[in-house]
Amino acid sequence: MEKLVVVTTNKNKVERMQRLLKEEPYEIVALGDVVNEKIEEPDEIFENGLDNAIIKSTYYVDYVEEGTLVLSEDDTIEFVGINEEDDPKGHIKRPVVKKYGSFTDENAANYYKDLAAKYGGSIPMNFRYGHSIAFKTSDSKKFKKVLAKSSTLESRLVNEIYKLEKRPGYFLASLMEVLVDGKWVKYNDLSDAELVKLDYDLYDSIKYMLDEIKK
Repeated sequence: MEKLVVVTTNKNKVERMQRLLKEEPYEIVALGDVVNEKIEEPDEIFENGLDNAIIKSTYYVDYVEEGTLVLSEDDTIEFVGINEEDDPKGHIKRPVVKKYGSFTDENAANYYKDLAAKYGGSIPMNFRYGHSIAFKTSDSKKFKKVLAKSSTLESRLVNEIYKLEKRPGYFLASLMEVLVDGKWVKYNDLSDAELVKLDYDLYDSIKYMLDEIKK
């Protein structure tokens, strides 16, 4: 079975891909499962997730065996209806570090809880994901193909921290609510089946790339 390496150290992101792609004929693993050496991270120089995802997939593909697919994801969070000075844009960690001196799940959750409170208790937000898959061939040692797609998840940020410990490394899950059948539901209360349904746009994006590779 071919390997599909997810470029992340976040266990939750790997599990998310395993849920989404469980019907696909790939062994889905984290980068650390196939690479033992410590790798310096590439500079993510762009403001949008799509271009940064391409940077990561084309960088890390040099560290895996030929034929292995490398899937990278980068997201940009868009907060709707807030002032310019409160908008972190593509730098969600930056204001947390500025306020607390370090970035932890707890510090981040408290910072963004207070931000939601400042705007009446909730802020509409969109996750705009960039996805990229890269792989190299045995003859050229170069990238045979790099594919990229975008997807979106609509949600809202609320001023209540809920089950922060459930998803280490993904603090926003403790502050997010999403629409399910017309009702706002806390992200950390969603079942695996509901999570897969919610991620339909993300799945379509990645499935498109995998289908293109098979052609």
